[in-house]
Amino acid sequence: MSNDQGARHQAVIRETVARISRYRDRALSEQNTKAALIEPVLEALGWDIRDPDEVHREFKPTTKDNPVDYALNVLRKPKLLVETKPLGENLADREWVGQILGYAAVAGVDWCVLTDGDEYRIYKVNVPLDADEKLFFQMRLSNCPEAEVTKTLTYISRRNLEENLLEVIWKAHFVDRRVKQTLQDMIRSAHKGLIRLIRSKFSDLKPREIAESLHRLDVRIDSITTPDPTAHARQTAPKRPGGEKKRKQQSPVDYGVTLADIISAGLLVPPLKLFRRYKETMLEATLLADGVVEYEQQRYATCSAAAESARATVSGRRMNTNGWSFWQYRDANGNKFTLEVPRKRLLDSKGLRGPSA
Repeated sequence: MSNDQGARHQAVIRETVARISRYRDRALSEQNTKAALIEPVLEALGWDIRDPDEVHREFKPTTKDNPVDYALNVLRKPKLLVETKPLGENLADREWVGQILGYAAVAGVDWCVLTDGDEYRIYKVNVPLDADEKLFFQMRLSNCPEAEVTKTLTYISRRNLEENLLEVIWKAHFVDRRVKQTLQDMIRSAHKGLIRLIRSKFSDLKPREIAESLHRLDVRIDSITTPDPTAHARQTAPKRPGGEKKRKQQSPVDYGVTLADIISAGLLVPPLKLFRRYKETMLEATLLADGVVEYEQQRYATCSAAAESARATVSGRRMNTNGWSFWQYRDANGNKFTLEVPRKRLLDSKGLRGPSA
């Protein structure tokens, strides 16, 4: 989204929030809710609400179905359905949720939105989960920070649906949600596997002591940020002439920490053997004292460049590879780690946070 588009989007949101406050205590009809609150937002998100090939009103998945308020189309094919309710209605009504999910499933549409112009609920349709778990995101325009509202609504912009970025963001959310639930369950139940992991770091602790500590601790696991679709769009933009140089600028070495930094901090001691089993082939490299990685007598300035070259010897083609998560090593106790571990330790010690691997 360009700066001009972003400014316009924020202006529309401010105006919509003002209208929500003004109409809150009135019995605003569904049609007036659409006109005053919903369609201006859709238009700001890049949808041409005057083009029926792009915004299909009163869309019917089949001739027997009741109409859905809007189908947002890309190349005349529905990408997202929007069902609206009058301002102030309870969107948690399971009948409404089931209805819009059912219509979307029949139409073969992956995404749907239920909204009263203030609250927005975005659902992922084609996953084998209960209706509640299909809820990807919900928020109210009237009680969320403007920047958060702008970013979240951008999930359903025309550009993001064209480029299928919502699917990418959902996958990250889906994984994060399950990892979080698993970690919480393991802590709550003092899982034996978690106890063994802690003992591998602190052998002087007894399993009973660790279990008692887990029951005492109040461990909270929260997402640091919500996904930013505009950031992903920048990362996945088509390469321009000189794209190889651009790729190097985005490589992990530019994220704030280099292998030389990690060595200087004493977190890695060269020469250090690096390895990775890839497609049944054991690949080996060496981290040298100057932070360079040597693979098959070739020196590489970054671990990612070395990883890409190593993978190419097996696959026959060069592929973008995050060397921090690719290469592994063993510490003095024989424990196996990826290079991402000391990198994160150094970032944490500096009070920084690099992008996820």
